[in-house]
Amino acid sequence: MFVPRALRLKGIREPPKPRQESSIDEVVTTLQKSSTAHPVISQPRHIDSKKALGPRYTIPAITSEYLDKLLCGIELLFTDYAHQDKDGSQWLSKRYRVVDKEEKCILLLPLPFTSSISYNNSVVIHLSAILEHPNISTLKPQTTQLLLRRAIEEQGSDMLELSNNSYYVRRRPTTYPLRFVPSDSFTVVDDNGISFWDQRTIYVEPHTRDLCKTPARVAQWLKAHGQLRDKWLPIQAVHTLFNSCAFVVLSGNVMHEQIWERWRELDKPECWKVMTKSEHTKRTNEYLVELKKAKPWLKIKDVEMTQVDKPLSPNTDPPIEAAAPAPPATSKRKRKRKKNKADKPTNEQDIVSTNQVGAEEDNAHTTAIDDKGSDRQVDGLAHAPSNKRLKFCD
Repeated sequence: MFVPRALRLKGIREPPKPRQESSIDEVVTTLQKSSTAHPVISQPRHIDSKKALGPRYTIPAITSEYLDKLLCGIELLFTDYAHQDKDGSQWLSKRYRVVDKEEKCILLLPLPFTSSISYNNSVVIHLSAILEHPNISTLKPQTTQLLLRRAIEEQGSDMLELSNNSYYVRRRPTTYPLRFVPSDSFTVVDDNGISFWDQRTIYVEPHTRDLCKTPARVAQWLKAHGQLRDKWLPIQAVHTLFNSCAFVVLSGNVMHEQIWERWRELDKPECWKVMTKSEHTKRTNEYLVELKKAKPWLKIKDVEMTQVDKPLSPNTDPPIEAAAPAPPATSKRKRKRKKNKADKPTNEQDIVSTNQVGAEEDNAHTTAIDDKGSDRQVDGLAHAPSNKRLKFCD
C-alpha cells in the first residue's frame, strides 16, 4: 500500500511485504539469463577412429614396378660386362665375400682384384653394399635391404640367388659366363674396326628428360616396354651421357640391318629415339664437320678437316685486316699551357692565331742562338720542370 510522504512523517508506515520462497529451478534459470552466469560446458565430441588423421609424411606404396627397377639395378652389377670392365670388376672384387661350405660360415675377406672373377668358390655380396651403388641409391623412394630381398624373391631372377640367411646375393654359377662372350671381350674388334661391345650398344633418348639419370629405370623400361628380342637380353650396362640420353649395352648384336629395321618398325618403346652406336657416331661426326664449315673459328676436338673457302653471308662481318704499325713515338715532349676561360678563343680566326703562336713558342724552346748569331738545334733538351734552384756566379 502506498503511503504519502506527509503521513510517513507523522509516523504512519507502510506494512511490510510478505516473503516469497523461490525454488532452486527458478534460481538456476535466473543465473542462466544473467550476463554474469558461467557458460554451460558442452559435452566432448566423439572422434571416429576410422576417420582419424594419418602421419604428416606418408610412405609411398611399394609397387611391382618399383621392385622390377630394384631387380634390374641389381642384375646390372653382376653382368658379364661388369665382370670384365675395369671399374665394375674392381667394385665387385672389393665387396665379394667367400662362403666356406664345410664350416657353413662366411669369411669376410675381400678377394684380390682381377680383371675377371672365377666362380669356382661361392662368392657373395652383402645387400648393404648394394645399397651404396648408384644404380640403387638414385632410386626413389629410398630402398632398404628388406626391399632388395623382396625384389629378388617376388619378382624372380634367372641370374641371381640369395644365401640361406637371405642377406647375401650372388650370380648363379651356371649362368656365368655367357657362351658367346669371350674372356677378352674388350680387346675384340671386327673387320670394320668396331669393338665387340660397340656392336651391341644402342643410343636412346627416352620420353622423359630425367629417365637416364637412373640406369635401373632405363633398363626396366626397355625390358618392360621395348619388346626386345630374346637374344638381346639381359641388358649388360647403361652408360648415362646426360639426364636425357644414354648408351645401353645389350647382349646380342644389333648390326644386322634386317633384324634391326624389323624391330624399329614396331616403334617401341613409344616416343623414344633409338639408334645404334655406329649410326650415332656417324651422325655426330657429320654434324661436327658441318658445324666447322659454318663456324670455322670454333675449336672442336676430334675433328680434322681442311680449311674450306666459303663466301661470306650477308649476316657475317668481313674479316678485319691488320692495321699498319704505328710510327715510333719521338722523345720530344711539348709543354702544355694552362689556359684560362677568359683566353679561350671564340671564333675560327682566334683558333688559327692561337695555334700559330703555340708553334712559334715551341720552336723558340727547341732552338738556340750561338755567339755568331746562327741558330743551332739543341739535342736532348728536357722540358720537364725542375725543382732545383739556379745558382748565379758573380
